[in-house]
Amino acid sequence: MKKIAIACILVVASVSVALADWLGEFRDIYVTGGIDKAVEQAMKGGANPELIVENGLQLEGLNPQNLIKALYCAGAKGQDIRAAAEKADISELIVAAGYKKSIAECGDRFADAQAYTPVPEDIAFSAPPTVPTTAVSPSTF
Repeated sequence: MKKIAIACILVVASVSVALADWLGEFRDIYVTGGIDKAVEQAMKGGANPELIVENGLQLEGLNPQNLIKALYCAGAKGQDIRAAAEKADISELIVAAGYKKSIAECGDRFADAQAYTPVPEDIAFSAPPTVPTTAVSPSTF
């Protein structure tokens, strides 16, 4: 039993040290490079949006809208961002504003390069089906 307890304590201690290192690095990057770079590095390091939102809201002077924008710009899934925002009591209006801001500032990063594919000119399309129209005389009513 002691071996299991010691193993659990070692796992918890190592996770705590890794989390403390991540938080310190997150804060340092935020101070030097801004929230966009901090979130991007955190996502590359494997942090999920919930963890980023939870710890990002503790940063002094950070607007939650900018945090949401940074998550979208870093490539986080919208569903994960909304779930993290809901858990942190961030309003839907702030999430929507952050999304709009991300489209304006970094929407070109995620634009599909093949969004428009030209159709070859030799393809013939059939005419749309016609609906027969029948005239109804007023006397039938």
